[in-house]
Amino acid sequence: MDVQEYKIAAQETALEGFKRLNNTNQVEYKKYDFPAGSWEVSVVRGKVLEKATFSRVKIFTKHPYTGEDTQFDTIQAKAYPANPKVPILLFVQEHMISGDKTFFSGMVDVAPVAAREEHLRFLDAEIKKIVEKHGADFQALRKKEENIYKLEQWAKPVNGAVGIHMPTEKELFGLIRDAGLNWLKLYFTVVERSKDEPYTSEDIALRNSIWIKIMQYYYLGDISINAAVKIGIPLEGIDLCLLAPTLQF
Repeated sequence: MDVQEYKIAAQETALEGFKRLNNTNQVEYKKYDFPAGSWEVSVVRGKVLEKATFSRVKIFTKHPYTGEDTQFDTIQAKAYPANPKVPILLFVQEHMISGDKTFFSGMVDVAPVAAREEHLRFLDAEIKKIVEKHGADFQALRKKEENIYKLEQWAKPVNGAVGIHMPTEKELFGLIRDAGLNWLKLYFTVVERSKDEPYTSEDIALRNSIWIKIMQYYYLGDISINAAVKIGIPLEGIDLCLLAPTLQF
């Protein structure tokens, strides 16, 4: 499986899981064209995952330092569950080709909200097995994952750091592929196990506050969003892809 096949497989895995959990075949699709490329967003809505999205953005530009033709091709999946006992899916895989060089970045993780510790430990243990199978440094990849979704004024980050930051080397593409595809499947397992758990009004309030924090992080702390707006990606597309279905202030 090459890089392009992986991206297609990730999209199929994500959307099939979103539809299965929500017991629906309906997928909203929007494509936003802008001068430097395009942004495609697929959305599945339902009672289990209120809003679940998979997106792919392609940007063709010049490298700011070398002037070489450069392509950015990024996939991203996000899921906002109705039940606060189910964590929020965080998944992004970045791929850059500049001249004859290929780089990767990204991460797989969750925002715990009110998830049970055993479900977070399950994700932690399973992703560790995948990393160690490929002989990579698990602690180094985990360390880079800590405090990613965090603004300076917050006491703690939104993400749980139970996943990993993806390696950058093309030689580790096998790990990137296996971590990405399996993280989606592991997440769906956690959803199945926790979607019917009882929750309190305090849990809902916590969920709503996390939804707001994620919005704040993207617009105040994520430099890639500012860059996306500058090259012509509409705010409508960014909101559709990344933000929660509702925001209560």
